[in-house]
Amino acid sequence: MQEPTFDIWSGTPDKSGKWLETVAGLGNAQRRMKQLAAQTPGKYFIFNVWNSCVLDQIETHEESILALEAKVGGTGGR
Repeated sequence: MQEPTFDIWSGTPDKSGKWLETVAGLGNAQRRMKQLAAQTPGKYFIFNVWNSCVLDQIETHEESILALEAKVGGTGGR
């Protein structure tokens, strides 16, 4: 059985959202959304096209990512 797919968007769930990619499996989509948010701070959300529902969302800021990197001693590839 094929896993359901979920769309990852940047922006907000109104008309200003921008589709980024489709990922199989909700857990995979959540991990990928977090990766994208860590690479480029901003607003992201996961949308289920089958029931027109936002399933998860995240908002990151440059300052929070830098603070987290300093706390764990990483550079995040920068």
